[in-house]
Amino acid sequence: MMHKQTKTKSTPFKWIHKMVKQSRTPWTKKSPDDLRILWFFDEETKQAIYEYRNDKGGTNGFAITSLLQQQLPQDISEKYFTNKQRAIVFGFFFTEITEFVNDNVDEIDFCNFTGVTKAVFSSTDNYESYLELCEQSI
Repeated sequence: MMHKQTKTKSTPFKWIHKMVKQSRTPWTKKSPDDLRILWFFDEETKQAIYEYRNDKGGTNGFAITSLLQQQLPQDISEKYFTNKQRAIVFGFFFTEITEFVNDNVDEIDFCNFTGVTKAVFSSTDNYESYLELCEQSI
């Protein structure tokens, strides 16, 4: 008996996603979102950290999902963060972000996009820099 082989269509992982429909972020009217960068995603819980950029590549802001929001101190527990609050997002979720990037993002793509290697990005010095910036922004 011959078994029919079925083809499964795999969807390639998209770290950087070109927006094809209008996003619902609060800054959309001022500067429409053009790109969505996935900094963290947990397949099991569906929790994520997204960065939204405009058509010129500038960061509009960040969005986190509800369970991640609950992990933040009450005085900064927000769903949306401005581009100036990058240190809060990256400082509080540094481990999750660096592990996700190391496991899911190609080294060359990452370096071309950020200008640094994944090793530099996930270094202790970088983490401490984010923590210092976090303290200044809170």
